[in-house]
Amino acid sequence: MLFTARYPAARLVLRLVGALLAAAALLSACSPTLDWRDVRPKDVNILLTYPCKPEQIAQDVVLADEKVKMSMTGCVADKMTFALAHARLPSPALAAKALAQLHQAAVDNVHGKVTASSAAALKNATPGLPDTLDLKIDGQTPDGKPVRERVLLFSQGSNVYQVTAFAPTDTFKEDAAQTFTDSVNLSPSR
Repeated sequence: MLFTARYPAARLVLRLVGALLAAAALLSACSPTLDWRDVRPKDVNILLTYPCKPEQIAQDVVLADEKVKMSMTGCVADKMTFALAHARLPSPALAAKALAQLHQAAVDNVHGKVTASSAAALKNATPGLPDTLDLKIDGQTPDGKPVRERVLLFSQGSNVYQVTAFAPTDTFKEDAAQTFTDSVNLSPSR
């Protein structure tokens, strides 16, 4: 059984990313390569530094066996995608399960392999959850082209977050991915 059949959230995240990439590709044609700016996505308790002007979309998904609204805020610059996925769960008790699903989806969506994994230590994030991680993933597109991802997974109360920098392997810029993931500034719980 395909992962996306078992986890409808993975299929919907793929659709959200596809729609976001299409919108961002149109906008990126007229912007500087990397134009860093601080962005606080609407209705999300976080500040990030994006290298381009992000767009935000939202869609209902099933995550941790619950129907939730997932927002995706992202853009494309210098052939890289920079995105934040966020969902608010009905209970903080579901965060560990949701992070595990997002972790697995990040790997499976690119038929990938985790090349580096470490605990993500973010100020104001919920401590101690097993899938609060900083991941480097090598994988491939459906047509077999190599891709690389940098993924940061974490939660705060009932909110789960996935920060992703993604590109074909030959255009992936580690310094840009590092700048993006290092920029995460999670506000204290409200």
